[in-house]
Amino acid sequence: MSMRIGGAAGAQWESHIAGVHLRTDYQRLNADLQAGAPVQVIAADKAAVLESRRDAAGRRGLVDVTV
Repeated sequence: MSMRIGGAAGAQWESHIAGVHLRTDYQRLNADLQAGAPVQVIAADKAAVLESRRDAAGRRGLVDVTV
């Protein structure tokens, strides 16, 4: 089954997903900082948070959900 969610509801769904990714990336960064992870891991976590922030701020369009 394939479903396309578009319009304003689709944008809200994408914004929600982007927010979940941002929260997950932030939590990973926080946990790695507290655990004393290597510099490379922290840098990758920071890059993921920045990318998620950019994604959350600019989400528009359609979402395809395939089950």
